[in-house]
Amino acid sequence: MKTHFHTIVIGAGSGGMTVGVGMAALGKDVAMIEGHHVGGDCTNVGCVPSKTLIHEAQNFRAGMNPDDALRTTVRKRDELRDLETEEVKEIENLTFIEGMAKFIASKKLAVTNAAGETSEYTAENIVIATGARPRRLPIEGLPAERYMTNIELFDLENAPKHLVIVGAGVIALEMAFAFEKLGTKVTMFALDKRALGRSIPEASEAVQVSLDRKGITSYYGATAKSFNEATCTLTLVQGENEIAVEAVDKVLVAIGRVRNIDSLGLEQAGVTFDLRTGIAVNSFGETNIKGVYAIGDVTPTSAFTHSANAQGRRVVQRIAFPLLPIAKKEPLFPNAIFSDPEVATVGLTPAQLEASCHQNAVKRIRVDLKGNTDRAYTDGIEEGFIIVDAVRLTGQILHATIVAPHASEMISFFTLAMSQKISLYKIYRLVYPYPTFSSGILKVADFFMRETLTNLKTEIGAYLRYRFARPKNN
Repeated sequence: MKTHFHTIVIGAGSGGMTVGVGMAALGKDVAMIEGHHVGGDCTNVGCVPSKTLIHEAQNFRAGMNPDDALRTTVRKRDELRDLETEEVKEIENLTFIEGMAKFIASKKLAVTNAAGETSEYTAENIVIATGARPRRLPIEGLPAERYMTNIELFDLENAPKHLVIVGAGVIALEMAFAFEKLGTKVTMFALDKRALGRSIPEASEAVQVSLDRKGITSYYGATAKSFNEATCTLTLVQGENEIAVEAVDKVLVAIGRVRNIDSLGLEQAGVTFDLRTGIAVNSFGETNIKGVYAIGDVTPTSAFTHSANAQGRRVVQRIAFPLLPIAKKEPLFPNAIFSDPEVATVGLTPAQLEASCHQNAVKRIRVDLKGNTDRAYTDGIEEGFIIVDAVRLTGQILHATIVAPHASEMISFFTLAMSQKISLYKIYRLVYPYPTFSSGILKVADFFMRETLTNLKTEIGAYLRYRFARPKNN
């Protein structure tokens, strides 16, 4: 078997597949190393099974068996994993190697397979795409068979009668809404002060309204004290109070991710990294060691399948076509939470907005779907809105958040506008299909135009203060 390659990719998840398949399609001699399943978290314990379960839950009706939704989820996950595994093994110019990789030099890897056999491989380029794993939380008295992360979750054969979810982030919320639709009683608790703690407050409030309406109990600023197996009671601590959550079947821990970099031997490669922030890379994905790259969860800037794919495409171009121009900055990474309603956002975070802009230079525009779009009326939508932060006078969009049905599909409109510097003036001139939720975007532009053109003196002054006050690197 060959031991030297043009490019070795460590990890066959979404980012790794993008690089491996992309380089092989360009005729490069590629090896892809995977220690678990092809497809990584996305195919096996993340996006694919979670969105399948959400879809099944949305179509769940009285009289249906909730266990069937779980079985369908597992079946579709397994079918896709098997298909991807076979496809990878048949790709021309790509050698698939099963095992766990570890650096023994900057361009040299030792790979140990399931039988404990170790082989060594070298390459001109090595791309680290090992992803992340769920952060675990020990709970006193909780038996292993009741404890789950997203890894164990998608092997469930029977829907729990009462599911407790630890956390209030993406995975926690998506699964809370999905299992509630399947008829499971759901209780959530988190250290965070609110759902989606880092999002804009308006999005958190909208999600909380939906949680409360659906009867999903939530406790914030709370931690787990212990579990009593005899009574199936989980005791929480919230401030000075103890809360007894009774008749608990399963506990899903969804409190964040840990980068898979601690066992890679990065010290042997001389790669600069930090266990908390990840592997240090430049804007092209290259580490401090020439020819060694990192993409996806292991980097400080990527936490999504689509951002890992975007980074992978940049690395392919950098390796295969080093003389071609490439944008110095990474593209915008939108994100979407498939909760009920969906929440999607792109651009600067609230903290970044506060740090980078003069406080009076940015206009926040909120358009509620109800009362502003006839589609909200036809579909009976009570909650939902579009929020845009834009520079006054110019209409340059800095941030957008959408809380609505299909928000995940709508956010790309703002991603394109921000990437191509399309202002609200130009968006105002567009024609939108009727009746759609996206017509709410026109209402945002309407509001901006009305407020700007009727207050030009004030808007010009605010813009000039923004231009002279903001940091030079902006």
